[in-house]
Amino acid sequence: MESNKLGGSLLERFWSKIGKGHPQLLENVQELRYTPYSSYDDTLQTLYENIDAEAIDFNPVYELASDLFTHIGLAFTNYDDDRFWRLFSPMSTLSPNTPGPKSLENRSEVLKILALKRDGTSCPFSEVPYYGLGGIDPTLTHIIPCSVNSKAETLHYISVIAGDVAMESVLQYSDTIDNVLAVEASVAASHRRNCWGLEASESTEDVSHTTYYFKAFEAGNTHRAGSVFLRDGDEIVLGQGPEGTQYRNGPHPILCNLRLAVSRALYTSGAAEFISQLMHDADDINYHHITIKDQNFHEVLSAKLLICGRAQMV
Repeated sequence: MESNKLGGSLLERFWSKIGKGHPQLLENVQELRYTPYSSYDDTLQTLYENIDAEAIDFNPVYELASDLFTHIGLAFTNYDDDRFWRLFSPMSTLSPNTPGPKSLENRSEVLKILALKRDGTSCPFSEVPYYGLGGIDPTLTHIIPCSVNSKAETLHYISVIAGDVAMESVLQYSDTIDNVLAVEASVAASHRRNCWGLEASESTEDVSHTTYYFKAFEAGNTHRAGSVFLRDGDEIVLGQGPEGTQYRNGPHPILCNLRLAVSRALYTSGAAEFISQLMHDADDINYHHITIKDQNFHEVLSAKLLICGRAQMV
């Protein structure tokens, strides 16, 4: 599981929640944890052995899913539109001295300039040149939305998913050059929708050098970046700017791999599509802020995922 590879404990948390649903489940879960995987059907048979499925209380699992959807799924979806954050994003725990929108805008411009100095004056994904005759304006995109720094529950679940080192890295690097890319607008838009990820592989010989690989989630393992079709596993060459060697030659590996794991889970489960629909429907909602944690949330989310073909009935 992605969480285990990143050093997290989400799988342990999941099994713990499952075990709370029925006394016999504790024994069955223990057997599952130490039984090699053979098939989906065998797993279900072992899980439900000697148990009436209707007697199981799945509420602890639904609560975990709700928390992950709210504090990871929504928080990791970089939408520029303020309506999305006002309506759906987890509440901030920022202090009153937090920089205002103008200050954040100025900071973004500084980070964009640094990204261009690091990666060069063309999009590292589509190779379209920036500025000049026939060029385009680069768009800044964050690997991890910098707003998560202000959300205590999101930071907690980052620690659960990927370990304390990942959480501390988010706190340390989220508002720095180590967390951004300057790319073509269409590339930034699909990244914000969790359509693809960037896998970072650190060199065993040179710890300062990282190789980056494009990871596609769509059918066919390809993704269109501007006028270019990128394939799953294509190397993305960063750090080609005049100051590339000063900035690790790309974003921080821990942040890239954390975002990759989250984006893959959101996209393949259908949750990313569900979040996009929430954004699309935002115009029809007049509430100041919506909390996803209500008693019917799991039923609504399950229905949506089933409709879009991303979930299975158990």
